[in-house]
Amino acid sequence: MTTKTRALCLAALCGLSLNIQGQQGLQGEYFNGQNFDEKVLTRTDAQINFVWNNIAPAPGIDPNVFSVRWTGKIQTPETGTYLFRAHVDDGIRVMVNGKTVINAWGMHDSERFIGEIALQAGQQYNLQVEYFNALLEGEIQLFWQLPSEAPVFKGLLGYNDHLIDPRFFSLPVPAPKPVSNTPAKSAKALPNKPAAKPALTPLKPAKIAKDTLEKYIPKNILFEKSKNIMLAESQPELDRLAGFLLRNPKYRLSIEGHTDHIGNAAKNLLLSEQRAQTVASYLTQKGIATQRIATKGYGDTRPLVRERDGVPNEKNRRVEFLIQE
Repeated sequence: MTTKTRALCLAALCGLSLNIQGQQGLQGEYFNGQNFDEKVLTRTDAQINFVWNNIAPAPGIDPNVFSVRWTGKIQTPETGTYLFRAHVDDGIRVMVNGKTVINAWGMHDSERFIGEIALQAGQQYNLQVEYFNALLEGEIQLFWQLPSEAPVFKGLLGYNDHLIDPRFFSLPVPAPKPVSNTPAKSAKALPNKPAAKPALTPLKPAKIAKDTLEKYIPKNILFEKSKNIMLAESQPELDRLAGFLLRNPKYRLSIEGHTDHIGNAAKNLLLSEQRAQTVASYLTQKGIATQRIATKGYGDTRPLVRERDGVPNEKNRRVEFLIQE
């Protein structure tokens, strides 16, 4: 082989290597709206590892309500059962080889979801990841655990997973253009005309879901009958609310206590105030500053349901929350 031939071969190999590297990553399509309502841009993302703390993923995207669809190929280095884990706020779907591995399409506050699928070594499988953010901080990371990487112990936090390296991702292959069998017509010389500029379509404001804050507002705060002692079943709901308030110090909270009409009105008023204060005390123990919380008891003066004499309605025995800036 001559020196010139070797040089040409080396140049061809180098070009091929660069071409392969240039195809790594996933195609990310970014939309305004929670359900892929208005496409804003398409770009290549090396991997899925993002934390958008009230920041738009790209210019023109609403930082609070947006959705993303990543597509491409994922190559598997081993044969066996792969575990995929997503850390997400708010909703996610993961499809591998046409199978839904993770489906958590709902409002979630920085939660983890897992799924498994059996795959063969050295294969490239279609991968599609869909995500939406509906309020404030957006977050999504996609991890996997190889078949040879055994978990440290059973449980969601015991998996030996890690972010998927970009070298295992590749962009989707574009579909070939159809070949026309129609004989080509002879082209006529036409005068050169400047290409018409496409009209710019103004961005529409993203639709904000009406219930976005409701995922942080506790629905079932329970107390012992006729007492201001809160039941343990209420704590997980209040923990989620405390986490939201800690991450978003600009918000304040009003807690309102209510009772049914049974019993002495003055005692009902005092009980409703005490229950609101019990909830406030729990939140301050979780680190929420007392000046950010206001409490008020209304007794039986603001019923949700009209009650007949002597017949109470449990819907009127409640604690209500109002989050405001």
